Amino acid sequence: MEPAQRTRWIQLGVLGVVLIAVVYFVVMPSVSPPSSPAGPVAPAAGRTQAKAPIRPIDVRLDALGRTVAAEDPTTARRNPFRMGAATPPPPPEGTVAARGPAKPVTPMPPVQMGPPPPPPIPYRFIGVLSGVPGQGRIAVLTDGKTVVHGTVNALIEGRYRIVQIGEESLQIEHADGRGRQTIRLLGQ
Repeated sequence: MEPAQRTRWIQLGVLGVVLIAVVYFVVMPSVSPPSSPAGPVAPAAGRTQAKAPIRPIDVRLDALGRTVAAEDPTTARRNPFRMGAATPPPPPEGTVAARGPAKPVTPMPPVQMGPPPPPPIPYRFIGVLSGVPGQGRIAVLTDGKTVVHGTVNALIEGRYRIVQIGEESLQIEHADGRGRQTIRLLGQ
């Protein structure tokens, strides 16, 4: 037998096995017995289980039609957008409803809203320079576009003041003294 013909027979054999497997997995689940419940089940000795007969469902369409037709949507007192029961109908005109004494309404105190918080400081702390003669510690910051540096009490871009420079973080605030933030040193 030639090698090309042998290869063709092998390919046909593999294709046949795959075809048989596909047919088996498509046909067999419909033939397999129903799955048993999970967990151990005591076998019934000498008893056979009889399936309960299927009873037809009693649907009363005439009652359904009366319920839907009875409520006119234009006169309905139900509000589908509120929870709870329907609001009671208003009393007929000419009658006085017994409510009792009127309760004084206490006004709610006004909500004290201060000024909005300052925007977050857009810098990241990327390093510390130390050992510079006459300068002390210098913090190096970036906003993603430019790199700036400064010492304690130095103004950055005229808007932010460095309050404290630590080994792994620095404290910075807005120039007017509000919105102090601690910025941690970025890792590797």
